[in-house]
Amino acid sequence: MAEFWMELQPVDSYQVKASGILSPNDRKILTFLYQPLMGAECLALYDTLTTEVEENRLWSESHSHTQLLNLLGISLSNLFQARLKLEGLGLLRSFVRTTGESRHYIYEIAAPLSPEQFFSDGLLNIYLYSKIGNAQYQRLRRFFSDEPREEIGFDEVTRSFQDVFETFNGSELPVSAPEIGEPVGRAASQGISLDDKSFDFSVMLQSLSPTMLSRQAINEEVRACILKLHAIYAITELDMVHYLYRSVQSDGSLDLDYLRKIVRDGYQLQNQRLPELKVRTEKPVVNKEQPHVSRPEDTADIEALQAYLDTITPYQLLVDISEGAVPAETDLKTVDEVMTQQNLPIPVMNVLIEYVLLRLDGKIAKNFMMTIAAHWKRKKIQTAKEAMELAWAEHEKYKKLQEEGTKATPANNRKFNKTGRKEVLPDWFDKEEVAPAQQAMTTREKSTLDKQVAEMKKRLKEGR
Repeated sequence: MAEFWMELQPVDSYQVKASGILSPNDRKILTFLYQPLMGAECLALYDTLTTEVEENRLWSESHSHTQLLNLLGISLSNLFQARLKLEGLGLLRSFVRTTGESRHYIYEIAAPLSPEQFFSDGLLNIYLYSKIGNAQYQRLRRFFSDEPREEIGFDEVTRSFQDVFETFNGSELPVSAPEIGEPVGRAASQGISLDDKSFDFSVMLQSLSPTMLSRQAINEEVRACILKLHAIYAITELDMVHYLYRSVQSDGSLDLDYLRKIVRDGYQLQNQRLPELKVRTEKPVVNKEQPHVSRPEDTADIEALQAYLDTITPYQLLVDISEGAVPAETDLKTVDEVMTQQNLPIPVMNVLIEYVLLRLDGKIAKNFMMTIAAHWKRKKIQTAKEAMELAWAEHEKYKKLQEEGTKATPANNRKFNKTGRKEVLPDWFDKEEVAPAQQAMTTREKSTLDKQVAEMKKRLKEGR
């Protein structure tokens, strides 16, 4: 799952910018050609963004992502993944401006490729063929194609402009008026954006034999074709050299159609299947200037622990707690839903994750976490420090209530604390002059708190 908490929050605002007007034919292209590749959620997001731009306008009003989530009925993580797919397919460009703690996004919508561009793309059409099969693929080609008809026996009788209209009289020119706005045209398509980060052209060119293929034959069109073949079939630089040799024509140029064919045939022969379009599972690099902050070994150092919780993402926190293991999808989904519904800041969410894991012996329960999150939201907790102080204050009040209840309860009716466990607090609880919380705890919660707090003390000191 992509790590998105640091890049997108429900409170972030956004506007939609249209590069032009989409035609009804564009809708058909999106539904039949793009939807099999990206899924229904992506199409719904694209349609929603385009609908937000009023008719014959290029900009929408500003809204928060919370409204977008409510309209689509999806989680924040699914929205982020859908946005990434639209970006990858060349249907959306995203821009962000950060001012203090607030972020504002601009989503620029691009039109899909035309049917002619799509079926000759060499990338998208291959994945579509693999996804829907030959029969459906050929049906779509026929759907978006038409047979040319010869116009034999017809003479053109079309009149020119001058034949129809009178010559313009310059004296009738109106007084020039200032232009208001810019006329809206058809939305432009930008196609797929590919880079050469994973394919080293210098290595490939150095491996070419001048007697077999001239380097001048590797023009921009050939480079674009090579990048697409590498993106689809993961062809290495050295393997690509051999395919290029086989595609050289008598005049020294390259037959790109034949190159695509032999690469595809080679992939099918080796893998016994066609390639599939899959979303990358590793997290994208969002900001290289923010390195990962390691969990402090001495968790008694409150400032270091707060700095850790302020800068880490919930995803990485779960990874650190699990000693490098990938978090369970159910846990990530729960954290995502709690963050989306309660709109907690990331540092507060991190403290909540630690608190819930320690209270529930390493487990995450959605209802339990949602209840505490709602309480902290009502308390307007905004920082990790405030969350830790509230947890300490809550514990002090719970402990006092528990002691008072123990004194008032006859010894033969006591059901809890028979083990005589010693009360232990986490290091960041060891603070003074913190205002107590004002919400009481249920009897069941009070009876189990001491055990969980002891576990919190133990785990924090181990440093995980």
